[in-house]
Amino acid sequence: MALISNEGEPVSRWWISKAVDIIKTDREIFSSGNMRRARLELIAGKNRLATIKGWMLAAQIIKNGKTSKEQELTDFGLAIYKNDPKLEKSATWWAFHLSTCFSTASEPYSSFFLTLDNLSKDWLNLASLIEKIQNMLKQDNGDDYKDSTMESLLGSVRRMFVEDRPLAEIGLIETRKIREEGISIRLGSPKLTDEIIIHALAMVRFHKYKSTPTVDFSELTKSGLSHFLCCTPPELREHLRRMKQSTQWQDYFNFNEQENLNSVSFEASCTPDKTLLLLLQEGRDTWL
Repeated sequence: MALISNEGEPVSRWWISKAVDIIKTDREIFSSGNMRRARLELIAGKNRLATIKGWMLAAQIIKNGKTSKEQELTDFGLAIYKNDPKLEKSATWWAFHLSTCFSTASEPYSSFFLTLDNLSKDWLNLASLIEKIQNMLKQDNGDDYKDSTMESLLGSVRRMFVEDRPLAEIGLIETRKIREEGISIRLGSPKLTDEIIIHALAMVRFHKYKSTPTVDFSELTKSGLSHFLCCTPPELREHLRRMKQSTQWQDYFNFNEQENLNSVSFEASCTPDKTLLLLLQEGRDTWL
């Protein structure tokens, strides 16, 4: 996975909604020749334009177009434009989060979640978090990334979950600051709806198990799914066991229970295009 290219800054709801609206008709808005107009449209300087573009690529809202000057909306970006152009729904931000977790251009976003404990949900000092992730991620030639690079990028990720930013308002991450210890972080306890879980299953299937119809539950948790949902594996198992009883989800998955072995079978409707619309159109509010 490639590192996110966001100039070490978080992004706002307005920036993304405005950029989605512009790119729908102007694919070259982020090209160097259009920088002046982009700065006026997005009320942002050169570095913040890179921030906006970097987060949108990381969240798979846009993708590279036919030429090097172009960016175009993905199916996810188009779904946002049609269903929630102002990005006001909590479901949209769940989709943003899950898409970024499974993106190939978003590190250290996914590692941020994978490094935090999802069983005890103990607090982890920010300096320790940065050190652990720096040991996990390597450049193509095997070298470590610079301290400054990791500190900048992890700072931008952390600040997506504080103050009034939408990802903070769905409760994915908790942050505290103690004078002697500095900043500490842990996974939050967000409200999980069935639509969120179904879309998460579709995303992990598409990105990890495209040709595998059935996956052991233990393998599913190793993929990071429970970390990305900020729940424990036993909690995820109980959600799947409960949802299995509903005819509403039988076209999406089946949870198989045998002695000492649980597994998930993906059904025909468990695809991101279908589950995304389900989440955006029928997902219940989960704002804290």
